[in-house]
Amino acid sequence: MTSEQLADEVQQAIMACRRRVLGVGAHQYDDGSGTQKFETLPAAELASWLLEEADDLIVYAVMLRIRAAQFAAAAGLLE
Repeated sequence: MTSEQLADEVQQAIMACRRRVLGVGAHQYDDGSGTQKFETLPAAELASWLLEEADDLIVYAVMLRIRAAQFAAAAGLLE
């Protein structure tokens, strides 16, 4: 993969993120006033939300690791 190809992949990932922000993210977090809902949450609610998001990141990372291990095993790359 060339640096240009890698940059194209990065751009595609960013565009997917943008679509998510403007789609489901807008539905969940845009309150219509030009402010995202998380910007005005009380501190306790924001802390709870942040911990939940961190938990989600951990779960997604483990799921990614499981899939990577399955791929490696299927390709005969693991002992």
